[in-house]
Amino acid sequence: MLTLTSHLTTVRSCCFGAQFEQKARLHTTRLVYSYLNRKSPSKYSHFVDFVRFRAKGGDGGDGCVSFMREKYLPKGPPNGGNGGRGGNVIIRATTDEGSLRRLGRVCSAKRGHNGMGGGRHGMRGDDLVIQVPVGTIVREVPLPEKKEEEEPMDKEARRAARWVYYPRMEEVEAVPEGKVNFFRQAERLMDEEDRYLRWRLRNENPTKIEVDLAEDGQEVLVCKGGAGGYGNPYFLTTENRSPKWATRGRKGEERQIELELKTIADIGLVGLPNAGKSTLLGAISNAHPKQGNYAFTTLHPFVGTVDYADQFQLTVADIPGLIEGAHLNVGLGHAFLRHVERAKLLVYVIDISGPSPFDDLKILQQELEAYKPGLIQRQSLIVANKADIVNPAKENLEALQSQVKNIPIVPVSARYEKNVLKLTSVLRKEVERIRAEEEAIKKTLRNDDDEDFI
Repeated sequence: MLTLTSHLTTVRSCCFGAQFEQKARLHTTRLVYSYLNRKSPSKYSHFVDFVRFRAKGGDGGDGCVSFMREKYLPKGPPNGGNGGRGGNVIIRATTDEGSLRRLGRVCSAKRGHNGMGGGRHGMRGDDLVIQVPVGTIVREVPLPEKKEEEEPMDKEARRAARWVYYPRMEEVEAVPEGKVNFFRQAERLMDEEDRYLRWRLRNENPTKIEVDLAEDGQEVLVCKGGAGGYGNPYFLTTENRSPKWATRGRKGEERQIELELKTIADIGLVGLPNAGKSTLLGAISNAHPKQGNYAFTTLHPFVGTVDYADQFQLTVADIPGLIEGAHLNVGLGHAFLRHVERAKLLVYVIDISGPSPFDDLKILQQELEAYKPGLIQRQSLIVANKADIVNPAKENLEALQSQVKNIPIVPVSARYEKNVLKLTSVLRKEVERIRAEEEAIKKTLRNDDDEDFI
């Protein structure tokens, strides 16, 4: 997966009146991740950037009904342990993942272990940690409506779902007249606890989960595990010295979760199908995206990293080709456009040999603006690709330069790697400037927070 190369090249300028040679400085490039099948590099694995699944915390373990038994103590006190709490469901961002493809429809944490005799509490259930790519948005959505049960649970079924009985426990209803029914007291105690939990759930008014996992190692707890059941010592009273029941563990939380991956990269390559974005990415970063002389060669985002000789790095994302109407989700437009939202620098890759490069640029800008107002105000650069096709390219480049005044234009031939080193130099300057501006803003915010604290 990881390729490291270094090369010294001589670059000829293109689409300029005079031909000149420029020695390119030594720089190294490497592939970060390409969503390739590791066993067969020539085959592309399935890429998923949106998934919806049901997350469920582990149920709590059951409490234990047990009594101390020793040689001279045939009827000792209760010593059943409590059940262990169920595991939590946690979603964690990591740079080791590049797709959401490994997730199933239902993700459940482990159940807590049951309590045991001798006062031994059950072990806590293992957490389920779901690793997702950095840049994933975690969003809670309403659970689908459950089908109503054909027959409501009767009294005995409800008791069986809540209680664990001692094997030789007498029938709970068979209590002589005039004697206290301790089991009924225990039921009332648990009913009171249930009412309190329901009240707290209503009054806490928990907000829906919506978290942007933008940093490596950042995580969010989406479902808590259920509490473990009580062992029989919990029901010990001065009147009832040998309670013969314990409770089952509570159910873990359950939520419907949506994961939406938005690729994080310094630079986003945006262009119409067959504009040469994949070829350009391969030329500047030594990544190996699929290339072809037909539209929609790239079907999912492809990210490469450019490493310079002084250890400076920048990441470049090849966004699948956009078509007119992409903001209306034509041609999976939304699935593609979401990946350009986070790019610090937008690079419009224009086929300069085409019939109307300026119209192509207008289509791209209109689609970006319609999808997210203000997106085209982001720092931008135009790469006039296929500039090696001299006859139409030279005239089109001059026309484009006269029509576009506020966006820098760099002509290249990605196929023959002409003027590529100049492009990487321009990209570095722009990214360095943007990063410096962002760092200055963060520093100002930190200073403001410190002043407020004082």
